[in-house]
Amino acid sequence: MRKLTGFFFLFFSVITLAQESLFTLLDNSKTGIDFSNDLVDTKQHSIFLYANYYGGAGVGIGDFDNDGLDDIFFAANLIDDKIYRNLGNFEFEDKTEKSGIINNGSWSTGVTVADVNNDGLLDIYVSCELYDDAPILRKNKLYINKGNFKFEESAEKWGVDVERRTRHSVFFDYNNDGLLDLYLLNHPPNTGNFSPFFGTDMTLPEYNLQLFENKGDHFIDVTVAAGLDRAGFPNAAVIGDFNKDGWADIYVANDFDAPDFLYFNNQDGSFSYKTESSLRHTSFYSMGVDAADINNDSHLDLMVLDMTAEDNFRLKSNMSGMNPDSFWNVVKGGGHYQYMFNTMQLNNGNNTFSDVAQLTGTAATDWSWSSLVADFDNDGNKDIYITNGLLRDIRNTDADKKISDIVSKKINEYIINNPDDTDISLWDVVDLQELLDIMPSQKLKNYYYKNDGNLEFSNITENSGLNQPSFSHGASYVDLDNDGDLDLVVNNVNEQAYIYRNNSEKSENNFIRLKLKDNKPTFGTKVSLHKDDHFQYFETTNVRGIYSNSEDIVHFGLGKYNSVDSIVVEWPDQKTQTIYSPKINKLHQIKKKAKIKTQNEFKKPTIFTEDKLTLQHSHKENYFDDYEKQVLLPHKLSQLGPALSKGDVNGDGLEDLFVGGASGQNASIYIQLEDQTFIESQNEIFQRHRSLEDVDAVFFDSDNDGDQDLYVVTGGNEFAPKSSAYLDRLYINDGNGNFKFERSFLPEIYESGSTVKPFDFDNDGDLDLFIGSRMIPWNYPEPASSYILINENGKFSELMNQTDLKDLGLVTDAEWLDYDGDGDNDIVVVGEWMPITILKNEGGNFIKTELDTNLGCSSTGWWYSVEVSDLNNDDLPDIVVGNLGLNYKYKANVEEPFEVFYDDFDDNGSKDIVLAYYNYGIQFPLRGFSCSSQQVPELKGKFEKYDIFASLDVQEVYGEENLENALRLSVNTFESAALINKTDFFDFKPLPVQAQISSINDIIIKDYDGDKINDLLIVGNMYHAEIETTRNDAGNGLLLKGLGDGNFKDVSISESGFFTPGDSKKAISLKLGDQDLTIVANNNDRLQIFK
Repeated sequence: MRKLTGFFFLFFSVITLAQESLFTLLDNSKTGIDFSNDLVDTKQHSIFLYANYYGGAGVGIGDFDNDGLDDIFFAANLIDDKIYRNLGNFEFEDKTEKSGIINNGSWSTGVTVADVNNDGLLDIYVSCELYDDAPILRKNKLYINKGNFKFEESAEKWGVDVERRTRHSVFFDYNNDGLLDLYLLNHPPNTGNFSPFFGTDMTLPEYNLQLFENKGDHFIDVTVAAGLDRAGFPNAAVIGDFNKDGWADIYVANDFDAPDFLYFNNQDGSFSYKTESSLRHTSFYSMGVDAADINNDSHLDLMVLDMTAEDNFRLKSNMSGMNPDSFWNVVKGGGHYQYMFNTMQLNNGNNTFSDVAQLTGTAATDWSWSSLVADFDNDGNKDIYITNGLLRDIRNTDADKKISDIVSKKINEYIINNPDDTDISLWDVVDLQELLDIMPSQKLKNYYYKNDGNLEFSNITENSGLNQPSFSHGASYVDLDNDGDLDLVVNNVNEQAYIYRNNSEKSENNFIRLKLKDNKPTFGTKVSLHKDDHFQYFETTNVRGIYSNSEDIVHFGLGKYNSVDSIVVEWPDQKTQTIYSPKINKLHQIKKKAKIKTQNEFKKPTIFTEDKLTLQHSHKENYFDDYEKQVLLPHKLSQLGPALSKGDVNGDGLEDLFVGGASGQNASIYIQLEDQTFIESQNEIFQRHRSLEDVDAVFFDSDNDGDQDLYVVTGGNEFAPKSSAYLDRLYINDGNGNFKFERSFLPEIYESGSTVKPFDFDNDGDLDLFIGSRMIPWNYPEPASSYILINENGKFSELMNQTDLKDLGLVTDAEWLDYDGDGDNDIVVVGEWMPITILKNEGGNFIKTELDTNLGCSSTGWWYSVEVSDLNNDDLPDIVVGNLGLNYKYKANVEEPFEVFYDDFDDNGSKDIVLAYYNYGIQFPLRGFSCSSQQVPELKGKFEKYDIFASLDVQEVYGEENLENALRLSVNTFESAALINKTDFFDFKPLPVQAQISSINDIIIKDYDGDKINDLLIVGNMYHAEIETTRNDAGNGLLLKGLGDGNFKDVSISESGFFTPGDSKKAISLKLGDQDLTIVANNNDRLQIFK
């Protein structure tokens, strides 16, 4: 019995240990930290006067007494700042009273810890803001550490007692002189709705951010000389060497319509603004930011937060949606493309970034503040912690309207009753508390994402121990108990600060930590860890998240690895030292002994080299507002060109090139010359058709006379349905490259087209055509009919009685293949809202069927490309299909498909689009109340309030019967894939995650590395999404190396040299002399050529 009892005790002990969460929130009575950043609204200062009144404050971390334990400084808004000494074992002592910390009633927001004077003691800089009428309270404070928790406020002495509403600051050595310089995130007046400063010009020079150079015993303002004299609404900044040139660069997260600032260091004391050239878009209300190597590729990535909610109700009740005019005004005004989502900007290693937040599932975390990227579970991958919450939902649309109505009513009533009384304030008329009570207040849980590797993250907040609802703001990570894992310190509004103990030491994961020591600052030190094929990279920096700094320690989790081969330390002066076989599970004190300056890495020749001289051509898209025709379109349909095709048009044995034009632009034919240059052919016939939209084209011998004729598919959405502007064109070649348009050689087909594919399917010796139709203009997503055209002595007619081609769908691409091995060629067709479809050739009659795959469900997707080839050398045709990708707001699976309903829901004679998505298992309308009621005006009268609309599922909004009678289309997958022919089915193999970061619009299948295995070259992106959806712009083009079994491995940009970040629509291979060119056609951009 005694043994049995012992067994159960051991069993339950193991279970308890296994179930213990990663973090434990410690009781404040144990820690001795009683700090609570308490806020209260008053008539003198409130959310109605200051928009950031509920923005909270930061956390400063540093070993202020050099006893080996990191201490804590809390910034506070209305109450006193506090500093606590770490006594060990998670016990702290309040040292504020005799420390010299001054609490004079100023509003402290940010705190920054660094050794300003290089004396070996950490100093503190506190940023102060608000109080428009009291500049003296806005003066920042610099506390010089005198030792033993004694500080001397010296901001004026050092020349940094700035009163420009500084939200935060960051120390870094911008000129590599061994002294820490200071960058200030200054704000214009932080105006609430009733602030006297409301309407102020926020771009005045006096509101610029500032850079101060450290001269040893004082700072001087070098903002203008450094090229940083730019105003914004900065919430946070992070410093890092983003282009790895050995010099510190700057990223600033800006609120509102100011773009985020990305500055590259010019190495001469100045910076260059690179936001537009390096970032394809940014967050709109950018909040906190951190820089870290998220995917272990040795490049610093960025995690920037916004304030979009994850759940449907808060999303639609607190955000009224983006106004298209406002969005485009921001773009035209230099604000760049901004979207209300978090961004995870992956560093491409070539001074550009790609946002993958939608792919990783980290795009929406509600009203977020601090983002901290670190390896919290010591498994070797950096995780993400995000603080969340706002004291009151100041963007609740219904509350905002109600407050406005009450204020207007009470002011008007007072004026009527007291016409001569003008010397009053708003709060003499309006009850402040009444207005405050209107705004909802809801504590939110902070977020914790576990990095599973390969750009996969899991939201494990509920099981992490970090799931307490709160109003959390500044946060820091730090190993408070020196046990080798990262604890958390969180500054809350109206609640005591959180101290989270990390329990990773109880796991089997190992770690190694480095404390860097030099007589100069070590910020900007780059450290790389090597173990077999495992690699990690860490760069030290001053501040992270928002308003705060974290520990200044290099931390590597090792997972189950029990040894390390080497660690390479590159110091800020670019000298390196290597530590071989360091002991694990300990903190190493690393003194600088480096003597060897980092050598520039030898760059191997890339597979591709871009050639910007051989041919210069730009596609120029015309402007057309598709949304005037259909408000709720998911994306524009008028920007799908240009067409691109190759062929020897003049019989000289050299391949020539056709590039289509947008409506209003001539198409062009470029003739290849013997000297391997191109000259544009003067074909006046294209001038006659310049109003048409060219979306696809093919050179083929239509009349069997031995030369290459040209078929051009006309598409777009600019013209009314059944317009002659959608008729395709056939140009007959005279053999010398001169073309004549023959209208009568084609039947009259008025659908907006997408693709043309020639093949002699009836074996009569001439080429027939499959014509894919993209849409019925102005009637998305109504399926369009596609056609097979029979070649009859060079003239084409429709193959009749093909009922399965009628209303085939929104076709985007097609290929001929004998998919079933019966000796005749069938057609594989793909499109939006379509499954991968086979038009099976049954004796010249084409029967529609869905390709049989092992997906376990219909293969419906938003397919944009298809190519056919043998991928595994088994002499069977395999298929590659390009989909929307997984890095988009829309998500789909068989249990929770993405859907569209299409019908006239309000009986006004016009059909309406209703996109529907699943959120926590319930299907809701995708779009919000504002734009939905613009499409269906009766919704305004039916629901009246945003909160009501936000709470209703799609059936409650539009009616179950109405939806049942509507056209209903679904998507089960947005994943691009290779389909391997198994004779009786096709094995669906998703392409690598790097191929899922955007839509794939075209694919070239070819052996690029000479191993006799076909590789894939893909291009894509979709820049024309509606403005509430982040455009699909993360794609860079990608070479995928074939492994011979239908699987592929991505090849990095640095290795391939292939980089196509534009809205790439077509790609072809073309022979230039003895060279193989790859030509990429970009919408509204230049043609790219790679050798």
